[in-house]
Amino acid sequence: MLNIILLGPPGSGKGTQAELLVKKYNFFPISLGALLRKQITENTPHKALVQEYIDNGQLVPDSLSFQLVVNQLVQNQSQGKPLLFDGFPRTMDQAAFLDGLLIKHNTKISSVILLDVSHETLLQRLKDRATIQGRSDDQDDQKITTRMHIYAEQTLPIANYYQAQHKLYRVDGAQNPEQVVKAIEKIIDRWIKK
Repeated sequence: MLNIILLGPPGSGKGTQAELLVKKYNFFPISLGALLRKQITENTPHKALVQEYIDNGQLVPDSLSFQLVVNQLVQNQSQGKPLLFDGFPRTMDQAAFLDGLLIKHNTKISSVILLDVSHETLLQRLKDRATIQGRSDDQDDQKITTRMHIYAEQTLPIANYYQAQHKLYRVDGAQNPEQVVKAIEKIIDRWIKK
């Protein structure tokens, strides 16, 4: 089964690409960011904790991230769809956790698609997204800087982890969304034909 991870910095277009790929390939999407925002909008017991971390541009504790991802995997068991991870894993600990979790479910990650986008383009996209979607984590320069720093320090090393497993594919995420999704589709279609 084809399970993929979309990897990239904040503003790289992971969410946009995930939506397009879910429609075409019938993936079961697991978007950590969307799951966390849902904790806030649905006023769950974790709302205050999640809000505090998001407001500071920081990653929520692994214990909560793991719980949300496990719940999603259990939800997909009856459907048996291929998985698309968007915004998870974000650290090496999370990558190791995900590998172990998927083994328990008799599956694994097939491909990791890294969206490469310049820092300047990312900043502009986040400012635009803040205006259009009103996301609080995109409206403050300090929060954006913190998120970029966390990405560089904690998430980017994951690329080397998957590169060593020959699963990493890089895509120019600065292109328009239609060009990006075509590039990703070529990678997925090649994998499907294997």
